[in-house]
Amino acid sequence: MRFNFSQAITKSGAPLWTLTMPHSNSVAAGALVFSGTRDENWPQEAGIAHALEHMHFQGTENFPASKDITAYIEEIGGKINAWTSKEMTFYSARVPASYSQRAIHIISEQLNKSLFPEEKIDIEMKNIIQEIKRRNDDLPRFASIASSKLIYKNHPLSKDTLGIENSVLSFKKNDFLNFKNRYYNSKNYAFIIAGKITQDEALAIFDKYFPKEKNTKRNIRQAEKLMIKNGEKQIINKDTEQLHIVLSAASCAAKDKESLYLNFFRDMISGGMSFPLFQEVRDKRGLCYAIGASLDEWSDVGKFNIYIGTDPKRYKEAINAILEVIEKYKSDEELLNKVKNLKIGQLDLLYENTSGIINAAARDITFIGEPRDYKKTIEEIKEVNIDNIKKTVDKYLRPELIFTTMVAPLNFKENIF
Repeated sequence: MRFNFSQAITKSGAPLWTLTMPHSNSVAAGALVFSGTRDENWPQEAGIAHALEHMHFQGTENFPASKDITAYIEEIGGKINAWTSKEMTFYSARVPASYSQRAIHIISEQLNKSLFPEEKIDIEMKNIIQEIKRRNDDLPRFASIASSKLIYKNHPLSKDTLGIENSVLSFKKNDFLNFKNRYYNSKNYAFIIAGKITQDEALAIFDKYFPKEKNTKRNIRQAEKLMIKNGEKQIINKDTEQLHIVLSAASCAAKDKESLYLNFFRDMISGGMSFPLFQEVRDKRGLCYAIGASLDEWSDVGKFNIYIGTDPKRYKEAINAILEVIEKYKSDEELLNKVKNLKIGQLDLLYENTSGIINAAARDITFIGEPRDYKKTIEEIKEVNIDNIKKTVDKYLRPELIFTTMVAPLNFKENIF
């Protein structure tokens, strides 16, 4: 099976990336907007990229209520979704293959014909405030956001996607229209579709629903460097029994080869329950229930993270155990080979899920300009060697470069610094 995207240019001027999968029973379509949280003017626009995504579900010319938008896809067994990140926003729908036109139609309605009804703005912004509060009650996620602010400081990536409560509650229709006029146009879009559909079929439908536009402009950001410096520490006291710790380190741009190596090392230590973080820290020492590594990849600077929820009385033991795992396994060639097999298997499983395919493609297009080629990805996986891993870990994950964020119980008073 040939798992490679083909590209065409729509009448609107936006590129269309198509992955034809004759064996599939579904079609997933999406519109990628090259705009996100980092493009907001803070603090007055804090959270508007995400809030605009919400408002695109609140009514259009032909689907005047939110229920109408979702029902159009859900009544045929499909799913409609959208997400906003620091550098992109993605609107998508997955439907049975025989209803492929509906997926593209509803996305075009959201992007081209949204009404922004005044009576819905106040309600939906209050819903987002509840989303912020829910996030703040999710202490692992709260700790992760706090760690980003500690590392990125005044860098645009420090901006929280959900925004600030006061700004979110102040948004009016003109605020949404102004932000949309800056960033929502065909030069700033990429269309993606995967499933039982040919490129010609997809192109005809996108051309039908996305007409040619005038005065379009691509959002070109200037990369902003972040100086790699020694780590800092912070404690945030909240009503919790566990100590939620995030160990983080600034890394490189998503397109850099070193980001690939950090991606591999993340899986080397945290690829599942049979991998070192779980085995060494949880299984052998009983230090936690939840532990895992992650890698935030962005266009100019990334962030490597390890989260653990642990007993406040054992936090030093937990941190030391994590640092031991980093040092011990950065040179483990057998573990690297295990991860190569893992990644090839994950790649094969990805191609059974059309939604997963277009979401992965959206990130690839944002950071490397095109969806990854299946064959080239396999070759890239095989070429990684243990020297690549060790050198990159030594460069970015040395103990003195690690930032520590702790969300601690209210009575956690120990001076650890």
